[in-house]
Amino acid sequence: MKKDVKISAKQRRKRKKAMVAAAITAMVAIAVLVIVIAAQKIGGTSVRTMASDTRDYFMGMGSGEGFPYAVKSDDVEDIRVSGSKLNLLLSDRTLTLTSTAKEIGPQQHTYSSPMMKTSGSQIIVYDLDSGCFRVQNGTEIVKDYKLENRITAADIGKKGNYAVGTYGKDVSSVLTVYNKRHKEIFIWKFKTERITDISLSDNGRYAAVTTIDSKNAVINSKLYVFNFKSDKYVSRFDYDGTTLVRVNYIKANDIAAVGDNLRTFIKNNRDRTDDEKFGSDSLKAYSINDKGCSSLVLSRYSSPILSNVSIYNNRNKKLFSTDFDKQIKWVDFDGRYFAVLFENEVRMYNKKGKQVGSAKLSGVPVRVAVNGSKTYVLTSVGISCFKTRADTAAD
Repeated sequence: MKKDVKISAKQRRKRKKAMVAAAITAMVAIAVLVIVIAAQKIGGTSVRTMASDTRDYFMGMGSGEGFPYAVKSDDVEDIRVSGSKLNLLLSDRTLTLTSTAKEIGPQQHTYSSPMMKTSGSQIIVYDLDSGCFRVQNGTEIVKDYKLENRITAADIGKKGNYAVGTYGKDVSSVLTVYNKRHKEIFIWKFKTERITDISLSDNGRYAAVTTIDSKNAVINSKLYVFNFKSDKYVSRFDYDGTTLVRVNYIKANDIAAVGDNLRTFIKNNRDRTDDEKFGSDSLKAYSINDKGCSSLVLSRYSSPILSNVSIYNNRNKKLFSTDFDKQIKWVDFDGRYFAVLFENEVRMYNKKGKQVGSAKLSGVPVRVAVNGSKTYVLTSVGISCFKTRADTAAD
């Protein structure tokens, strides 16, 4: 005859909590599946990423060991915010970190000079030393390529299309655009110019491409806009004596580009406004997020100490600009807050320039990324996560 086992009140509370948590998880899972089925029936634009986002959700359940996350900064090639997660490009793999530093979907690579572009949960990783690139999400590699010629630039769009710039065989460089089904839909050959950067419009119809060439020992850049249904470019803009290094669609068909001596803005794919020239200042850092909000750091009079920080919204309006009398390592702006990374600390500000938080750092600072209430800092000893609106001591 079995003896009755008495269950304490504490054990009953634990069991009740576990049952409630399991019920909530099941309800969320059912809700997610309903959304997936509905999206598939409707045929909306979210269908392409719904499956991968669902996998990301379930793989991200549970907790990691928390921040700081131990990683050598020399092994980190890039770090990008994606929703509540961080996408990391390491020297030998890619991986995603949740808000508790749990690793999701690590994928190995053998690229010797890897680069990464992201759009939401979609990622393109490419190698500047070869023709290898791949399209992936947080959990799996979707498509893997090995082209004949070396890659110079790439981008992935919100519609799932992607573009790659390579050296050419009989021309200087070639732009190739693929649709979300991985089929080539557009090719453009540049006879004497080399592609330096690419940005795909949010509607999936256009590409903005920057190129460089040399004439009389002077570097010159051009910015092209292409419509994938046309055999002629939509517009072209010349920048003599400038090296354009970054181009981005920031809202609808508006484009911002940054070079070594100016920042330029193109309205509705066609109209070039007055360039913001740097004069005696030099470009130190530039970052832009998926929403088109950007931040710019200039070294004043090319000084290693005196710096200027400017932030812009996705309508190209300069929201704030100020000088600092200390060296700036990096800056990031998410549309609400921006963070400035210094030698021993990071300071957080709202978009009006009022300081709302700070954190003392241990290790050599490398990169900062802002995601609303959280600010991530990569240093030589790892990745730390700080509250944006708080003052925090060193780790």
